[in-house]
Amino acid sequence: MTLWRGISLTQRLSLLFAGVTALVFAATGFYLYQALARQLEIRNDAELIGKLQQLRHLLSEVPDTATIRANPHRFHDVAIGTEGLRLHILDKDGRVVVAVGAVPGMPLPAAVPAADMPTADAIHDWRMSDGGHGRLLAAWGRLGVNGAGPRVLVVLARESPERMALLQNYRTRLLIALCAGVAAMALLGFAVARRGLAPLGRVTAAAGSITPSQLDKRLDIAKAPAEIAELARAFNHMLDRLQEGYERLSQFSADLAHDLRTPISNLMVESQVILARPRSVEEYQALLASNIEEYERLARMAESMLFLARADNAQIALRREDLDMGRELDRIAEYFEGVAEEAGVTLAVNAAGTLNADPVLLNRALSNLIANAIRYTPRGATIRVTAQSRTGGGYGIEVANRGAGIAPEHLGRLFDRFYRVDSARAGSGAASGLGLAIVKAVMVLHGGAVRVESGKNGETLFALTFPAAGS
Repeated sequence: MTLWRGISLTQRLSLLFAGVTALVFAATGFYLYQALARQLEIRNDAELIGKLQQLRHLLSEVPDTATIRANPHRFHDVAIGTEGLRLHILDKDGRVVVAVGAVPGMPLPAAVPAADMPTADAIHDWRMSDGGHGRLLAAWGRLGVNGAGPRVLVVLARESPERMALLQNYRTRLLIALCAGVAAMALLGFAVARRGLAPLGRVTAAAGSITPSQLDKRLDIAKAPAEIAELARAFNHMLDRLQEGYERLSQFSADLAHDLRTPISNLMVESQVILARPRSVEEYQALLASNIEEYERLARMAESMLFLARADNAQIALRREDLDMGRELDRIAEYFEGVAEEAGVTLAVNAAGTLNADPVLLNRALSNLIANAIRYTPRGATIRVTAQSRTGGGYGIEVANRGAGIAPEHLGRLFDRFYRVDSARAGSGAASGLGLAIVKAVMVLHGGAVRVESGKNGETLFALTFPAAGS
């Protein structure tokens, strides 16, 4: 099996062609050989039956065995001209009357009665001590006109040297034809397989020419056979996903560098300014407080990135619990009460039912959504948080607020990492740009989904959909 795995597909097909050809040729040759051997046997048996009829006719012209012994030449002549024919005529007591060559013994009851014509079933195979092989026929005959005389046993045996030589020659020719046919089919199979797999080679060459800087290239499906076209189509779909992932990774790297540059730049500039000349203790304390805020922002960003990396690689184990959503949302609303009052907005919670989820991750996702809603809701407006079981099964949570709204072209990318909508997220310096990406990751871990809607009246709705328990 190791050797088979090491050879090329073209060589495998060539060997399979040769193997199938060998089986077909061998089966055909065996059938033809058996058919020829049977035809030769039928012909030989017909000659033996003809000789028996001739001998019975001669016996009807002889009155007794003494006459045969006195003039056996007529019976000897029957064997002349038939190669390998042996003849014995025995009287009813088993004494030899005429003998031409040696024949094998045969029980008298097995002989064909004098009144019957022999059939192919009455002729038997025989093999001599010297290795000779032939056919044997024993039949009774009667002497005298109209069979009035005594019975005699006629034993005819014929060796088949010509038949055996012919079959041997035929076997040799069949073996030569078999070897030649298998070799020819192996060569033809190699040529056909190589030509048939040429499109696969072109696909391989085209795939090998694709590099990270040429992910926009695609395999040509129009000129490929149906089987290879499916492979090329699947490969092109894979390239589409790779290109999308590569572009997102490049954009992620650029966004990450941009978001890291801002707090680092703030730290450097503020430190350089404060160190440009001697400052009071109060000024140094203010600098340290400002730097701590930037460090905290960097820490939150690093922690969020690590969370997303673990979520992408399924390294976060869910610790599900049955949560009373009325109590959970009231607790989260109480946590944001001070921030909401400072922003001049109101949190309205309407929740019922139980949800089986990880409480820590659910709290993180809802906190991100509510924090965003507070940040972008105008003063005096209300943020509605509703949670209830869905009619078709599962559970749904919605966070809705009025504000500037989000343009339709931004909705599809709103959950991308570091993606920002300038018109809706101005002044978001305190945010890391990863909050909504974390929300999506949490929902994926729970097997659910998140969607966003933004109407013309400025209302933005974030909907979390959890599957039914056990699904």
